Amino acid sequence: LLIITCDNATSNNAMVVELENVLPNFRGQEDWTRCFAHDINLAAKSLLKLFD
Repeated sequence: LLIITCDNATSNNAMVVELENVLPNFRGQEDWTRCFAHDINLAAKSLLKLFD
């Protein structure tokens, strides 16, 4: 396993910790890339709420 890309859900924190325990070559936070598209989506939703 080289890297994991996923959204920013808090359950993913636990998954990364578990993978770090199970897979000796997985370096936890260093090998976890959060999805940039998800970040953009969250920011856009926050901005659009201003106009509701």
